[in-house]
Amino acid sequence: MCFACRDTSSSEGKNDCQVNTERMEELHTKLIHEYRNDTDVFMKDFVNDPYVQSCSALAGHNYCCIEEFEQRGIILAYIRTCCDGITWSFNTTVLNTLKNVKKSNDSLCQHNAATTTTTCVTMCRGNFCNGPTAAANNLHTLITLTLFSLILIRWFS
Repeated sequence: MCFACRDTSSSEGKNDCQVNTERMEELHTKLIHEYRNDTDVFMKDFVNDPYVQSCSALAGHNYCCIEEFEQRGIILAYIRTCCDGITWSFNTTVLNTLKNVKKSNDSLCQHNAATTTTTCVTMCRGNFCNGPTAAANNLHTLITLTLFSLILIRWFS
């Protein structure tokens, strides 16, 4: 299961997939803490959420990916999706270096001098690994510290 979104701008307010990640953080936190990583139940409840994509529905797309296209410092496209590591939304004949991206937590970029664009790809394996996870991890840490503090207070009271 991966995050799925796309945008075609660097402009503020038009770059939701890149910077407005609150919903993604919320979904990741729910999966970990409310659903205890039970992806089957989670997918039943969030199948229609626009940020959630079931990779099992796409044959051979077992990885989460990010594709980013930039030209002269401006993002032309930013895509989070499931992928197979072979089929991309760009021409792999021209950008053949990107064929070497490793399928586990790897990123590669290649510049195309003819179009003055830089294309970057990131691949990872794991639920929602192509998006923000800090909020879910921080919440877990906060809950653990709170419980530990309560235990210490009762112990020394």
